[in-house]
Amino acid sequence: MIKSGQRFGVLGVILILSFTFASDCFADIKYPWRAVKAIVKNGDSLGILFDNVKSTPIDSVILVGPYNRVVLNIDSISIGRFVYDTYSKASTNNKIWVRIPGDTPEELYNLIVKSGGETSVSLKSVKTVREFRMSHSFIHITDTHISRQWVGEPENGYGKELELFDNFVKVANIIAPDFVITTGDNIHDYTRFNADSTGWGGELERGADQLPLAEEKFANYFDGANGLSGIHGLISPTFSIPGNHDFYGVPGDDHQAKVAQWNRLCGKRVYGFSYAGTRVLAADDFLGDPVIDIPNESPMSGLQGDILKSFLSEEGPGSVRIMAQHRHDRCDTLFINAHKINILLNGHSHTPGSEYVGETPTLISRPGVVCRSGVTNIDEELGFFRIFRINGSSYESSPPLRFCKDPEVNYLELDLNLTLDFERPNDGSSSSNSATINNQLGVKLPGCKIRFVMKKGIYEVKGGQIDQVIESGDLTVVDVRVDVENGKPATITIS
Repeated sequence: MIKSGQRFGVLGVILILSFTFASDCFADIKYPWRAVKAIVKNGDSLGILFDNVKSTPIDSVILVGPYNRVVLNIDSISIGRFVYDTYSKASTNNKIWVRIPGDTPEELYNLIVKSGGETSVSLKSVKTVREFRMSHSFIHITDTHISRQWVGEPENGYGKELELFDNFVKVANIIAPDFVITTGDNIHDYTRFNADSTGWGGELERGADQLPLAEEKFANYFDGANGLSGIHGLISPTFSIPGNHDFYGVPGDDHQAKVAQWNRLCGKRVYGFSYAGTRVLAADDFLGDPVIDIPNESPMSGLQGDILKSFLSEEGPGSVRIMAQHRHDRCDTLFINAHKINILLNGHSHTPGSEYVGETPTLISRPGVVCRSGVTNIDEELGFFRIFRINGSSYESSPPLRFCKDPEVNYLELDLNLTLDFERPNDGSSSSNSATINNQLGVKLPGCKIRFVMKKGIYEVKGGQIDQVIESGDLTVVDVRVDVENGKPATITIS
């Protein structure tokens, strides 16, 4: 059997061609970018925050997917000062308005801006959709702590946490939620070398000039390393917020420096986004803000509260309101009551938990941790995530789900609780194929995604519903959706 994570000749070449840029660490595109992606309906417009350092003309704006390329019409370009963090005053000097063509395939695209002979890239930053679905889903993860423990030499190693995260990506991409939210402690403010088998001991470094630098830590988180996937390995747009460990090489009490580092390496810090009637508010309760430089017990009382209130005023209250922050025991009850927050996502504590608070009432939920090293209570904390499903004004949450059976074994031998296997190589060399999804997560999974990469042709599918077809050169790419019961394998054939 062929595993879904394997790559082969033609497909590998296509992926390399469409992934020209290995890293967007110093992108001039500040939105949509690393921490904050964009989800845009076909036919709608997108505003891009672009730092046009040389003030050169904008030549073109392009979306690049693994199997297609879309040149966008530029509606307008505004020149001025566009502040995207009211605390640090981080800003760009251009805002580019583009429109997504109505026939654009649904895909998570790299965004390319060409200006003055130079190219800026924002990886996996724009998700296009034909329609916003009233019934939609998202995955919540937290506290990945990627780069807490380092494997190999400081200058060319990788964060050990990626060994687990790479395998979680395989599971999440089968579930294929509409978006992913991760609630802080994405990296770690120190690096542990030569740790023991429990993830402790060894040598600890945290100096500004001690490798790996902050740039490399965030590159591990977003882009992965050593052939292992980071956030950009997910096929769903992923939104990140900061936690108490999300900085490196600056003093822990220098909130301006921490926020500036986040702006430089991740982009936006406090923001809102919408999907259909769902409103998501992303807050920072650790790096900096609100009224003074020390986060207090009412983090929404200052600048970021104003940002989030303004977002709700402009977008409208929607049907379901979600707030994401890092700390589990710092709830701004006045804010969540006033804005009728339905779900408050958090992490910080690595043990799964949930409770209701406030007048709405508000569900406070944390999932456990999916990949952190040095976990002391592995059975109860490590390998977990949650799925939330929203339908109009109602929602439901899964229990904490473990993506693998035993996260302590060597990552090359992990037994995943959700797998996708192809009968033949899924690389465009076949004119028929079959795929089997085996679900041992303990819950039913509606709308799992299978992408068949086939020889050029017209195809029929049995066992699932065709979601879209993308014609790409001598390939036909067929995306299929299928509902998968727990403990009952689902097989889909294409011919």
